[in-house]
Amino acid sequence: MSTAVVGVLRLVAALAVVLLGTLAVLVVLDILPRELLQTWGIKLLLVAAIIGVVALVAALLWRKRPE
Repeated sequence: MSTAVVGVLRLVAALAVVLLGTLAVLVVLDILPRELLQTWGIKLLLVAAIIGVVALVAALLWRKRPE
């Protein structure tokens, strides 16, 4: 992989860690109710899984272009 791709992946991973940490703090401090997190958590996981599968399929299709 090129250094640009690795840099972007590191940036995305860092942002994901910060967002998860922020979400955990909001739940621990009861700013965000646990019930709401459970309801929306399942939906967010499903959306993330769909986006991941679509990105994977798009990358595979992009690589296997006919010459």
